[in-house]
Amino acid sequence: MSSQNNQSQTSENQTEQQKSKADLRRERRVKQEEQRAKKATTAASTMPKKSSQPEKPVSANLKQDDAKTSHNVSNESKNKDLVFETAPVKLKLNRKEDLAESQSFNTKPKLFHHFEEYKRDYSITERNSLENSSIHPNFLKLGLQSAHDLISCSNSRCIGFLYALKQFIIDLKFPSNSSKTLSEYIESKLKPNINFLTQCRPLSVSQGNAIKEMKHIILHLPVNISETEAKDLLVEEIDKFVEEKILLAAETINKYILADVNSIISGTSYAQSKISDNDTILIFGYSNLVNRILIEAKQRFQNIHVIVVDSRPKYRGKKSLEKLLKYDIDCSYILINGISYIMNRVNKVILGAHALMANGYVMAQIGSSQIALVAKAFNVPVIACCETYKFADKVQTDALVKNELGNPMDLLKNENKAMQNEKPFLAKDEFTSQIGENLNLLNLIYDVCSPELINCLVTDMGMLPCTSVPVVLRLKNRDSTRTGLKNEPIIRN
Repeated sequence: MSSQNNQSQTSENQTEQQKSKADLRRERRVKQEEQRAKKATTAASTMPKKSSQPEKPVSANLKQDDAKTSHNVSNESKNKDLVFETAPVKLKLNRKEDLAESQSFNTKPKLFHHFEEYKRDYSITERNSLENSSIHPNFLKLGLQSAHDLISCSNSRCIGFLYALKQFIIDLKFPSNSSKTLSEYIESKLKPNINFLTQCRPLSVSQGNAIKEMKHIILHLPVNISETEAKDLLVEEIDKFVEEKILLAAETINKYILADVNSIISGTSYAQSKISDNDTILIFGYSNLVNRILIEAKQRFQNIHVIVVDSRPKYRGKKSLEKLLKYDIDCSYILINGISYIMNRVNKVILGAHALMANGYVMAQIGSSQIALVAKAFNVPVIACCETYKFADKVQTDALVKNELGNPMDLLKNENKAMQNEKPFLAKDEFTSQIGENLNLLNLIYDVCSPELINCLVTDMGMLPCTSVPVVLRLKNRDSTRTGLKNEPIIRN
């Protein structure tokens, strides 16, 4: 009995000690809250009083500041619709300090800090009069079309740049009293135009390679060449680049896939078409080259079926669907989240490429690696089509090393026309205030496909392995040295 009494007494003492600790914690919390309240009241009393004059809103101050630095104030009102407002606070200045202070969805976690923040800078069109601007009208048009995503295909962007460069060279007038050579003068006038394109949207790999080759030709113009001869030579080189490396390259790839090799190389009996009758072909997004192949295949094989896979937020596959239906091609349309349900019906997958890296990785539209991975799981062959002028001498292993960011607000848009008239489940202001601080929107443009997922790479030089990029680049450099044009490092923008 005595031992039981002792145990009960000790347990009661322990509970009293626990209660006392809990009481002490409560007292500490109360004291801390009182101290915080005192600090807040003292800080409020020491703050300076507000002036009687009403403060101007932030947007008004920013507009006044922008008006002071602009050369032509009227252009600011005309080009208001050219400024992308990606942040909840509507700031129209593109300075880094203003973008850092503004609350937007562009805030990225540490893993993505190396990505260039999405912005579309139209300060050149706002500050300068278009009549006295150093930007050529064709480059201005191309830059704004690229920024508004009216030109998205890599081939179209490259052709648009080359045609703008062609018109720029035709309209260029070389002053007689200039101390610069003709090549130096052309390059000095071309540099702000390329910078403007970069400000509107980062250059694609195809545009970068075209710029590199055109600058190489400009820098190696003869010193004693006349202005008219130089213009004729440059225009001829631009037309040659478009004809041989883009248009004829696409036609050659088309013939290789459809086994029309006899028109390219005579005496090849081992050729076999990559597309046959009654095939079900899966494509992703939009590609001029892939659509051209399918249209040509329809003329040879009547019973082919095409499955167009699409994805948010741009839905580029709709453009492919409209183009294929015009040629009476039997098509199906599906979103990327349902490819595992239809992959067992597919015979082959054909993907277009944005670029081909030096280590064999294929850069394409975001989501391409997912489609190639599912096709690999179902043992469906994947065919990638890429022109050799898109080969890059850079190495990339995933989409997080280097990529382009799109408008983050595109991820929140509702493209369903049936629901656009209905009230959204959460207003934009409510969305920003409730979950905007904890949500980071990352709209990646490109994806990188491993060469292990690609069964066949078709180029204008034939069907090559993905790891053949260094060899092709070495052959191009050797051909240029034979013609007397030794590759030199170009002047970076």
